[in-house]
Amino acid sequence: METVELSQQQSARMAELPEDYRVVGVERRTPLVRKPSGQIIRIQQNGRMTAATIADRRRLAAVARRRTATTKETPDGTNHRDA
Repeated sequence: METVELSQQQSARMAELPEDYRVVGVERRTPLVRKPSGQIIRIQQNGRMTAATIADRRRLAAVARRRTATTKETPDGTNHRDA
């Protein structure tokens, strides 16, 4: 995952999120967060939370598919990425 500089409002909102909310991606300096219900939300520059767009969800799904395709499980149970 890339490093992104958040606005003060985004940082404050991130600090308020419950522990079971997970950052799952970033799209144009906007964190994408998965709620426990599975819903993906965006934390906008002003700190407001909005539903992620269909395009955001598709990009996240594509990234997850690529990660799954490049990860192999070895007989000893450990995962290794292809070079």
